[in-house]
Amino acid sequence: MATKKQFNATASLLASLFLWAGSSTPALANPNDKQLQEVAKELGLLRYVQQPAVTPQTQQRQIQPAKYDPYAAKRQQILQQNIARKKAYQARLTQQKRAKSKKNQNLRVQQQNSHGNVWNRLYQGFQIPNYNKQPLVRKFTTQFSRSPKRIQRLADRSSKYLYMVVNELNRRKMPTELALLPFVESAYRNKAYSHAGAAGMWQFIPATGRRFGLKQTRSYDARLDPYKATKAAFDYLQRLNREFRGDWLLSLAAYNAGEYRVHREIAKNKARGKRTDFWSLDLPRETKQYVPRLLAFKEIFRNPQHFRVQLKGIPNTYALTQIQVNKPVDLKRAALVAGLPADTLSSLNSGFLHGITTPRHSNLIILPRQHAGRLNKVIQKLPPAADVHNKSARKYYKKKTKRRTRGRYVYHKVRRGDNLYRIAKRHGISVKKLKRLNNLSGNKIKPGKRLKIASKSRTRKSYS
Repeated sequence: MATKKQFNATASLLASLFLWAGSSTPALANPNDKQLQEVAKELGLLRYVQQPAVTPQTQQRQIQPAKYDPYAAKRQQILQQNIARKKAYQARLTQQKRAKSKKNQNLRVQQQNSHGNVWNRLYQGFQIPNYNKQPLVRKFTTQFSRSPKRIQRLADRSSKYLYMVVNELNRRKMPTELALLPFVESAYRNKAYSHAGAAGMWQFIPATGRRFGLKQTRSYDARLDPYKATKAAFDYLQRLNREFRGDWLLSLAAYNAGEYRVHREIAKNKARGKRTDFWSLDLPRETKQYVPRLLAFKEIFRNPQHFRVQLKGIPNTYALTQIQVNKPVDLKRAALVAGLPADTLSSLNSGFLHGITTPRHSNLIILPRQHAGRLNKVIQKLPPAADVHNKSARKYYKKKTKRRTRGRYVYHKVRRGDNLYRIAKRHGISVKKLKRLNNLSGNKIKPGKRLKIASKSRTRKSYS
């Protein structure tokens, strides 16, 4: 039996939990208090717990049914259809992109593996062993492959000269890896100059260029002629290869540092009982990096897809041609008259330093094969040009200008489409002088009108 002390404790607890209020059924003092409900549950008094009173408003809300929406199902159906259509559209786009990428990749592989592609001839002519496990080769391969767009630009720039270079290598039975040497030397730029005085696509210094027949004057530098410089470079490389008994790595190192330096390092290693291959020599830092750079380019161009480089197919035919012209020609003017950009010829014939050919040093002009016919006709019709820096051009022009001219002035008959600027530029005078000679106040001229250009005595002076 419960003691009096326990009974009083239970009574006090019930008094704090329940409100009797004289009713026969006890109720919780605060029915919404969760803590009191838990205590009542532990004491087994939950049968006395009354739920909160239901107000008329809540009772009405419970009894009242939800409003019927006749379009809810239709909206849900449309939403699901839109989601399904969006997923299908995204799947179609992804499939189209994959198909296009695969098609382009197959086309590139087909172009690279075709017999009519210069890249394929380049790969077939590789003769130097692979050194892709050498640390420096791996370093430069990783470094170059980080910018595939730059590699692509270099490949596009070389497309004009690559067939000519590979053709010459095949004719001489030399490794076609040497066609990648201008990537290291000059990035296939004709007008490339170095701090040491090297110039051209193959970076000949003046003394070495003269050794191999490359003329250098005030108006002409054969080191900037891609045809002559390529032949001279291969003559030099063949000589070095014979000197180093067929070791192309040592030959390339000698091309960069000089054969005497390489021979000196070989002699040092022999005296110390060390190996005499390229990787064992104590060469200058630039030369140590020179050969691995070439081998890194070889690795990238041998497997362009692996390095995300998209090589365009280069047709297996000459992109350039040469014509023989025995008169001075203004290359910029010839290109403009033919309707081409002004630097079309000067960029290919950068050996003519003043933009005017010098037949005394070279009577060959390089033309893009695509426009060769049109340019040839224009060049043959143009009068001989004169260069104030070029004695041979001045002498040649004086012989041609000994013809007598009728009257006191040289005239120009205005044709449809002519304007003062074109006429003045064509005859080598300023617009201001042309207007002064013809008493013109404005810039309007009518077709059929004859304009004075200059007096007979001044005609020679203006071109000499």
